[in-house]
Amino acid sequence: MSSLSLDWFYLPLSHFELAYVLAIVFIAGVVRGLAGFGFSALCFFSLAPILDAQVIVPLMFVLEVMASLHLLPKVWRNVPWRWVIILCIGTMVGTPLGVVGLQHWQSDMVRGLAGAGVLVACFALWNQWHFKPANSVGWLLLAGAVVGFVNGLASIGGLVVAVYMMSSKMSHVVMRAGLIMFFLVTDIYGLAWFHSQDLLAPEFPSLMFVMMPVMLVANQIGSVLFDRIDALAMRRVTLSLLSALASIALYSGLSNL
Repeated sequence: MSSLSLDWFYLPLSHFELAYVLAIVFIAGVVRGLAGFGFSALCFFSLAPILDAQVIVPLMFVLEVMASLHLLPKVWRNVPWRWVIILCIGTMVGTPLGVVGLQHWQSDMVRGLAGAGVLVACFALWNQWHFKPANSVGWLLLAGAVVGFVNGLASIGGLVVAVYMMSSKMSHVVMRAGLIMFFLVTDIYGLAWFHSQDLLAPEFPSLMFVMMPVMLVANQIGSVLFDRIDALAMRRVTLSLLSALASIALYSGLSNL
């Protein structure tokens, strides 16, 4: 594999690989700005053939933080604070387990199981199913713990929390705002765990530098698209995205067993 090397940064990528990485980041950034989730999952599955999981996951944490900070002023008034606070408490329990698990366990099985669960939930949601106890403290804490675990291990916690929010009767405006705030808090927390475990790869700063502006431009484009789409169409887009990502997660998990 050829490398791009300059005096102040190093990227273990060929020029073609770098172009591919930035294209994926752009597409995932548009999705993130539109739906409020999906960036990490799209990047994880698409970049796994090129970058190691221990490189991708902390990068996703940083880019998710920047995406949330970029959109937060626009969604602040719609944030469902009770949901966000309780989910974050659960996630703070699950995230360390996922980060430690990344060093010792195969993430494929967990990714496949999470994908299967999300896919079943999406099928139910397409048929107008709602999870009535979704707003209870106990279920929110449990959901947060599961989200933290799969996010730290396989960077797909966004699928779990998004499908859980959709199972309630929360509007898409409130759901998107909640996801943006939730990811801001939990990704800062997750990144701190990666730093404390000394899991940041040498190429991490350089990859972050080249990905960041592409992601922010794409994030803004997605945000503009969200302002122009009606609620019913947004529900269909969200469920289609969740179903597609869950199917990819399931396939990825099964094919690597």
